[in-house]
Amino acid sequence: MTIEKVLGTPLVFAFLCLIPCSKRMTRVIFTAGAILAALGAWSFVFGVSGSPRVFAFGGNLMMDSLSAVFVLLITGVGVLSSAYAGGYLFRDGETAIPSVKLRRYAFFFHLFLFTMLLTVFSNNLGIMWIAIEGTTLASAFLVNTDDKKSSIEAAWKYLIICSVGISLAFFGVILAYYSAVARTAVGESGLLLNWTFLLENARQLDPKIIQLAFIFVLVGYGTKAGLAPFHSWLPDAHSQAPAPVSALLSGVLLSCAVLGILRFHILTTAATGSNFSGTLLVVFGVFSVMIAAPFILEQKDYKRMLAYSSVEHMGLAAVGLGFGSVIGIYGALLHIVNHAFTKSLLFFTTGHILYLFQTKEISQVKGIFRRSPFLGAIFFAATLAIAGMPPFNIFVSEFLILSAGFQAKKFVTCGILLVLLSLVFIGFLKHSNQMTFGESEKVPVKPKSLVMNGVLLVGMVLILMMGFYIPGPLQHLLQEASRVAAGGASL
Repeated sequence: MTIEKVLGTPLVFAFLCLIPCSKRMTRVIFTAGAILAALGAWSFVFGVSGSPRVFAFGGNLMMDSLSAVFVLLITGVGVLSSAYAGGYLFRDGETAIPSVKLRRYAFFFHLFLFTMLLTVFSNNLGIMWIAIEGTTLASAFLVNTDDKKSSIEAAWKYLIICSVGISLAFFGVILAYYSAVARTAVGESGLLLNWTFLLENARQLDPKIIQLAFIFVLVGYGTKAGLAPFHSWLPDAHSQAPAPVSALLSGVLLSCAVLGILRFHILTTAATGSNFSGTLLVVFGVFSVMIAAPFILEQKDYKRMLAYSSVEHMGLAAVGLGFGSVIGIYGALLHIVNHAFTKSLLFFTTGHILYLFQTKEISQVKGIFRRSPFLGAIFFAATLAIAGMPPFNIFVSEFLILSAGFQAKKFVTCGILLVLLSLVFIGFLKHSNQMTFGESEKVPVKPKSLVMNGVLLVGMVLILMMGFYIPGPLQHLLQEASRVAAGGASL
């Protein structure tokens, strides 16, 4: 398996899904494509895990330990989302979605996977910028799956705001290129946008220009990552997108944008010899948590509540990266992994809840456990997990991030975060308690498909297991990625 084949699998299946055929056959092609893409990606990642870097396309594409972590996330959540969508969207009956729209959905789903994989494989910063813009274009069609007025409005808002943000990031890429042109040999100009080349020659780059480049990138990619105050597209897009699309957007799309910021953070730190970029990450990270907390406390829509939770958790990841130590970076990367699977699980449960209650209003959802004990137990446990309750996975990564802050003597920052995280916990507990255990009539409900329930069960097992045990291969990848991001330090 090679980088080209890993990228080629979702691209090929995207076009295969456009073939006019029965709804059942489209579903088979759609799901098989996600599974094969994941199997190919995992075999490649673990097959070359002993190599520090693997290059393709003349060095413009690369896989290192950092990108390997995100490849596993993208394809892992992709498989779960495709399996859930098989029952959620490819249904029959009065509410059935026309086959043409399903083929369109399947096409853009796999195109979305391709653009995210291209983002994390990009060594060339220009290709990375194109790929991140490509994720916006592909996912906008997924947000607008049902062609409702509210969905169209949310898709356009998402498209416009993220495209403006990406345009600002483009200035950061240009500034990085300008700094390289001004300070490095012209004979090597073909490499001037390659991250590995820039990192090797970081001391030759103009520190002031690189700092300015990072500011543009932080604002640009921070918009896509959902960092406050650039997050306004996120609640609208999540509230209107189908559950499996929300899982992908929150679980892995935001993480891809964080990787783009992290690449520039590593470069800026190496070029300036200071923690300029780290300080900005901490400031914007804390501000994101601060903005999210009151919205979670007073939220009326459960999908928007989860969207603001994504703002909070991307902020926490930014704080961990900004602290700069290997423990902080390890905690941030583990937090991104934990958030991906926990938030995906929660968005999958919203698909079940919408089916049961036909509303997104928190006040109208009461007694989930009485109507469906299986769903009630999973939903309540997942909300405790996303709020940072032990023994679930999010608690572990939050603990590591805060530990890194205390070790760095960032007592005020950590104190503010602890207060804000307590408010978030109170908000989630208040809403989930009402939704799960509130008074409700027990009415007969047609059970969801075994596959959809199976996805919930797999997600629950993952987030509980990761609270106690991190699989050895993933642990090794996270440690290596942390060393890369921290400049080669050891744990």
